[in-house]
Amino acid sequence: MAEILRMGFAGLSMDATKVLTQVAGLPNIKLAAAADAKRTAALDRFSADFDAETYDSIEKLCQSPNVDAVYIATPPELHAQHTMIAAQHRKHVIVEKPMALTLDDAERMNEAAEKHSVRLLCGHTHSFDAPVRKMRAIVRGGELGKLCMINTWNYNEFMYRRFTDQDLEATHGIVLNQVPHQVDVVRLIGGGMVKSVRAVTGVWDSLRTSEGASACFLQFEDGAAATIVYNGRGYFDTAELFGWIGEGGQPRASDTNLNARANLRKLAGVDRETKMEDLKEREMRYGAKGLAEVPSHHGWEEKVQRPARAEVHQPFFGFTLVSCERGDIRQSPDGLTIYGENAKREVAVGRGVRGRQAEFDELYEAIFNNRPLFHDGRWGEATLEVCLGILESARSGKELTLSHQVSVRDAAISLI
Repeated sequence: MAEILRMGFAGLSMDATKVLTQVAGLPNIKLAAAADAKRTAALDRFSADFDAETYDSIEKLCQSPNVDAVYIATPPELHAQHTMIAAQHRKHVIVEKPMALTLDDAERMNEAAEKHSVRLLCGHTHSFDAPVRKMRAIVRGGELGKLCMINTWNYNEFMYRRFTDQDLEATHGIVLNQVPHQVDVVRLIGGGMVKSVRAVTGVWDSLRTSEGASACFLQFEDGAAATIVYNGRGYFDTAELFGWIGEGGQPRASDTNLNARANLRKLAGVDRETKMEDLKEREMRYGAKGLAEVPSHHGWEEKVQRPARAEVHQPFFGFTLVSCERGDIRQSPDGLTIYGENAKREVAVGRGVRGRQAEFDELYEAIFNNRPLFHDGRWGEATLEVCLGILESARSGKELTLSHQVSVRDAAISLI
């Protein structure tokens, strides 16, 4: 009989809703406990949904003998503290992005995990995507020669989603919230070892006062280069370039950006933050009264509205183009398109496990089958270093040399 990984959740907010939507009902996972210092109603709902323990602090959660690992979905400024508490109680950890807000905190998290012999996994979900891993396999295999350049763009409406200004300020808008996905993807394809970063960021809209756009240039130690562009200001949408396929592979409406900007304007005024908090509490956080897709162990499959199978394609986190000596590679709706010396061809890629389910599977295999983690704390720290380097380079106008980078563990990727 397979082992069961008993998970505790630290923080029952919007992130918990997204995670539970993907992992509730997995056969090797038991949603065993949750902790939240403020949302008692959400704790009551979690207890009822999953027959689980509930606590008003992460310390009490981590003291439970019925919890093996903790998913840290608390505010970013608490990630380091809560990860270290979990490690001290010998609980394995999945921590949401950003891993931390400083490299010192990331280092302390890793030291705690190593000291107490627990697994620490950093949640950068898009490097789990099957097309991204296939790109890495092609580059590593050498069929197109040496890797020369990676370019990735993502334009969407991120800055006009239902975040308070305080939410966005905590992560410098896109830079510590969305760009980590891009950095993770680029580092995976390029082998991990980024040598330097040069970047600019933009705060160009009176509706939002945090960084809504960034452009950066990375150079790898082997000489390969990468550009990363993210613009979450809700005008152009990169989904237009690949048939309006959304981030999760589902159809994306062509008026998504326009509607997001219009909805934020409707909340204008001195009380916008209060209105936004109220909206999130009523409609978006776990246990919210207006949330239709609430996880439960009773009829969960019937409650989740999924697109028809024919409508689901590979997930797209923007547009990524990989250039090698003898060809280029880009993602297509159901795999990859390779532009070679003599022909253009399609490579089908299986959908595979992705997102939060892939995170949970990776942690499970590491704990019970002793498989190496790919997205471990050292990998997460290296990705954070690049993102913090983007902010510092934009502030100083200088290129920064990096020192916390680690190589891709290809053996670990092949097991995902």
